[in-house]
Amino acid sequence: MEDNKTNPLEEFQKILLQRHENAANEINKALYNELLRTAEIIEGIKDNSIIKEEVDKLRERFKYEDLNQVTDLFIYCQGFLSTNEEPLPWPSRLCIAIGKLFTYDNLHYTAGKVYSNDEIAGGSALSFLGYLAMHEHHTTYVLNFIKENFKGFSKNKKTECVFQLKATLPENEIAQQIIKDSGITEYELIFSTEEDATSTPITFKIDNLTREEHNRAQNQKLNVPATKTKSPWWKFWLKNN
Repeated sequence: MEDNKTNPLEEFQKILLQRHENAANEINKALYNELLRTAEIIEGIKDNSIIKEEVDKLRERFKYEDLNQVTDLFIYCQGFLSTNEEPLPWPSRLCIAIGKLFTYDNLHYTAGKVYSNDEIAGGSALSFLGYLAMHEHHTTYVLNFIKENFKGFSKNKKTECVFQLKATLPENEIAQQIIKDSGITEYELIFSTEEDATSTPITFKIDNLTREEHNRAQNQKLNVPATKTKSPWWKFWLKNN
């Protein structure tokens, strides 16, 4: 008699494959291939001038595209290219570099993605915002968004956000206040209840930075205090903001 029992591992693999296919259908394949091509060129290169040149070329290529797609690409790269050994692969880093071009509306699109029904995607969107804060003209928008909406983040998002801010904005007063007010001191993620996997927007109001002010800051480059970072891979484009 034939055994019709389902293999749990095979079912899990099917779910992962289906999720991958669904996600792949939502990204711009041509732009994704541009990321991969540039990542292949610069991965392992030590000469920052060469890296900067390639990043500048990539930014120029994306300048004429819908930049909201960059957020979707980052989420995809984090979901399917990142590993424990390389939590932020080069294609994801390149998305962050391209994020220098973002307008208020692009940042607002990313903020909306934080509340995706897919908690992994939502966490990646929040992480992307955190990295975009390292572009000085995006810092105020991002930190105001996090500060205003922190209470509505899921427990996991709160934890990941706090530890990212510790690493990327160690000398920013607002970031440090968010960390202090959170009371979070241990990196502990929970995967048990629905409550732990949901986030609710408190507000999208950004009191200290209007759309016009953000875009003016972007064009003028940049009327916000400089922020130091401990991330070596970031320095080559941070210096050229």
